[in-house]
Amino acid sequence: MKTFVIGDIHGYLRALDALLDAVPFGPDDLLLFLGDYVDKGPDTKGVLDRLANFSSRPNTVFLRGNHDQMLLDAHLDPDKYSIWESLAGDDPLASYGSGDSSELIEQIPESHWHFLAQTCVDFLEDERFIFVHAGIRSHLSPQEEDTDHLHWLTLSMAQPHFSHRTVICGHSAQASGIIADLGHTICIDTGISKGKFLTCLELGSFHYWQSSPEGRIQDGLLRAKP
Repeated sequence: MKTFVIGDIHGYLRALDALLDAVPFGPDDLLLFLGDYVDKGPDTKGVLDRLANFSSRPNTVFLRGNHDQMLLDAHLDPDKYSIWESLAGDDPLASYGSGDSSELIEQIPESHWHFLAQTCVDFLEDERFIFVHAGIRSHLSPQEEDTDHLHWLTLSMAQPHFSHRTVICGHSAQASGIIADLGHTICIDTGISKGKFLTCLELGSFHYWQSSPEGRIQDGLLRAKP
């Protein structure tokens, strides 16, 4: 079984569809999404529709990102609406219809709220890797780490983990469009929301595929094959 990991999508459905078409994952392979499905991009609704439907695929895991959690918080707690709105980008819910965000948030269907709140999880781990949206402090296991840190830590704070496993994350958008490989930590948020790429990395071969906002595909090798 191979493991394919996809970074922050941020509402870029065209890039997501192109990437899913290009990546050669099989039915028994693990497909893992690192979170931040919403905000900033043009089609949050389309992305959540696609992923909610895709969640019935076996061996598929969705992590929850800070933007996903902020949208949930804005929906559940009016006092947190302004925090989400200030960080969500211009017209983040335009794909749901006409009106301002305070109206459109009420148009989000229950299936999308269920996906964000119930289908998504905050971390995944195996013998070689720890998968989180943003980061993890080096002296803590994922079970011990605070959820806010899993959602918000930046790559600048990354240190080798005490377990000697490699941390795979997104969140810290790389304006260069290049995967950040620190050895102990690999960040595959390659800045789709900044006009760069959405990235998928296969963790056996370290082969990667990238899609531009327009759906153009490129691929390469992050590390020499072991």
